[in-house]
Amino acid sequence: MHGCACAITQRAHTPGARRPCHDAAVSEAEQSALWTFPDGAVSHDESVRDYDVEASDGHLGTVSWADYKPGESYLVVSYRHHLHDVHHVVPAGAIRSVDHARRTVTLTVTADEVKSTPPHEDPSAPVDWAYVDQFERGMLGGGFVWPYTDV
Repeated sequence: MHGCACAITQRAHTPGARRPCHDAAVSEAEQSALWTFPDGAVSHDESVRDYDVEASDGHLGTVSWADYKPGESYLVVSYRHHLHDVHHVVPAGAIRSVDHARRTVTLTVTADEVKSTPPHEDPSAPVDWAYVDQFERGMLGGGFVWPYTDV
């Protein structure tokens, strides 16, 4: 598993700013691909907000928020759990396809893999990049390993 340990320190000093990782095992292209929509998934005038989300094993929820900045793109996927909504950040690189006619986003990961990540409290709030560094460390170069635990 490859990682970017430098990212937490860099982002702690620059909230919201993403800097390239200087970990020789992780290319800038790998880091950017994890946080970028697949080619052709969305154009500059399209949105996936309120689309249904299908995990690799079935229906998961809906897209309650999406950020489209190249290299920093993600979805906030929301679903109902008991009496409240739960939200999770999903990197745009986890998208297998987007079907605009059906208003559906299909992921490459399972519903349980998404649900095993820490919840994101407010869908429209910016993500804490130190928090999402766990995705980079768990996913780059070796596929998805959810949840990431720092032991």
